[in-house]
Amino acid sequence: MRQLQPIIVEEIPHSIKKYVKQIEKVTFPNQGCTSDVGILHTTNGRYVLKRAKGEKYRKWLFKEYYVLKNIKTLEKFRSPNAYKFVQTAEQSWLLLEFFEGQTVREYLEKEDNEKSASTLSMKWGICWLVFMMQNVQND
Repeated sequence: MRQLQPIIVEEIPHSIKKYVKQIEKVTFPNQGCTSDVGILHTTNGRYVLKRAKGEKYRKWLFKEYYVLKNIKTLEKFRSPNAYKFVQTAEQSWLLLEFFEGQTVREYLEKEDNEKSASTLSMKWGICWLVFMMQNVQND
């Protein structure tokens, strides 16, 4: 995995800072390859903040936002609320609800129960199917 730059509070768009109110600190989970991810610790709780740079990754982040906004129609599928999506000249930002627990990757690496892992994989497969359908329609 490539090392991504951490998010600095001063870089966060004003509309996101206004939404979350007082940011006390930002921590960083293990990073993927398409966006910077920070956990905002605020006086109102925690949020996940993702930042993407580059045209391809910015498009993907917008599509993630779109899928999360529309996936609420699936019954019994708990997904984080997407609170805000902000685009600046060179970056895109996505503010999400914070869930306590493991990432999907962590869960699948530790899961011994094949049925549980399979069910989770299927649910994420549905998400990616919706994502890819949007990708085909918009490209």
